[in-house]
Order: sequence, then C-alpha cells, then structure tokens
Amino acid sequence: MSRKTIVVILITAVAASSFARRAGAEKPTLHQYPDIYTEKVNSTPDMTQTDPAAKLPNGGRTYCGPVAVSNSLMWLAENGFENLSPSLQDHGRAHFEIARMLGSKKYMNTNLKIGTGAGGVLGGLARYIEDKGYEYSYLKFQGWRKHPKRFSLGRPTVDLNWIKGGIQGNSAVWLNVGWYKYSRSTNEYARIGGHWVTLVGYGVDEKGRANPAILIVHDPAPRCGKSPHEYVRMELIDRGRLTGKQSGLPRSANCYYKMTGGMHVKRTADFGILDGAIVLKMGEKAAQGRKQK
Repeated sequence: MSRKTIVVILITAVAASSFARRAGAEKPTLHQYPDIYTEKVNSTPDMTQTDPAAKLPNGGRTYCGPVAVSNSLMWLAENGFENLSPSLQDHGRAHFEIARMLGSKKYMNTNLKIGTGAGGVLGGLARYIEDKGYEYSYLKFQGWRKHPKRFSLGRPTVDLNWIKGGIQGNSAVWLNVGWYKYSRSTNEYARIGGHWVTLVGYGVDEKGRANPAILIVHDPAPRCGKSPHEYVRMELIDRGRLTGKQSGLPRSANCYYKMTGGMHVKRTADFGILDGAIVLKMGEKAAQGRKQK
C-alpha cells in the first residue's frame, strides 16, 4: 500500500470520526442539561405526608413515597397532563386524593409499617400513568435497592448527571434516601430506614449562589417544618461500607453520596445517603383510543 493511499485512508477516518462526534452531540440525551435549573422549584407542590386534611392511612407516617410522587404528578397535571389529577379546580383536595390512590393496593401498595420500596413506587407509578390514559417514554431506576428488571439501568450508584438531565421538561425525579448510623471505629454506615423526596431543581444554594453540588428537594416529612425547599449538599463518599439487613447490603460505600447541608436528617440517624433515584419522562401525548380507569 502506497504512502498516498495510507494518507487518504487516515483523512477519511478522521472525517468520519468527527462527523460521528457531531451527530452524537446533536442527539438529545439525559446528560445534556444547564448548570442551574430552578424552573420547577416554586411551581411544584410540597405536601406534608402527615397533613390531617389528607386523611392518609395511619396518619401518613409511612406515605413519603406516594406523597413525593404526587408532588410531581400535580405539576405534570398543571402542565399538559391534566388527567393525572382528578381535578384542577380544587388543587389541595386533588393532591390528597392522588397520594391516597398511589399508596393503595392497586398501585404502590404502601406498607403501613415500612413504607414503599423502589419496586412498589415504580410499578405503581407505571400503572397509574397508564390508567389515566397516558404513556411514559422513560421510567428507570439507578441504585442498589431491589426493583423490577424492566426499570433497571443496572447501576448500583446514582449518577448525578443522570438525574440533573432527567428533571428537564415533562419529567420528574424522585430520590430514595437511606437513613444510616455511622461507626467511626469501623467506618461503617448501618441502614436504619429510608425516605422518598421530590427533586425540584439544582445548581444554587439557599442564597442563590451557584453550586454544582446542590440539589433542591421537596421533603414530605413533617420534621421539615414550613420551609418550602431544602438545599441539599451532595458529598461523595470514597471509603467505608454500607451495612444492614436489606437485600443488597452490605456493600462498599465508595461512590455513594451523603446528603448534607439543608437535608433534614431523621432524628435517630447520623446521615442521609442517596440509595437510589427514579427518572420519569412522559410521552408527548395521551395514548390514543384509551380511557381513564
């Protein structure tokens, strides 16, 4: 093969590679997102799970999952997916009704002692959306918590870029927080419980200063008081172990995130750690030829 032929082949290969990169860059992905996103911070409801007016089973004590999800479904209902809510006239009553329905046996089947696992949230949410006559284009989970394979991305830790990209547009993100007791002598985090919160934004702290480590959440727990938003600082863990009785533990704590700063940690825990996350992206239109159930 002549030197001239080799040069032509190399030029062709470089050009093809450059085109492929440009084409890939133009294709939208969950990883394309602005540095700061606050569009949904003030427009997403923030229901307290123990609100007496909601009349949730057992006073709503274990209803953090259905309530966190209902926050986002109310936002979606007010932004083009109105059938997700039973009413757009009485927002408060409609919000309570969504939370009750989501936690019912038909959907998430929330346990009155231990709450709702990742599988319950995913499966119940999928059924609820379909029953309301819509289709979702994407519903996936990252994290170590047990969940159905059809929703899995096969990643035991949560990619913050993935959830930042996932919240854009007609979408929603929910975070599964694990409550852990920490032993300094063994560098182990022992899981004692869990919680669900709604992601509503990221990229700025409570004073409006840019900070890529900040996630903004709505927390349904009553311990949060009347503060409308929590500005949570994500701190990467680089050593230690997560322990507990749940399936999937023990495991290395490396590459998991502590949730500090504005996170209202459960009184009996030392840290909140991000155990998992769900990203939902709705389809553009209601499913054709289907009725609400």
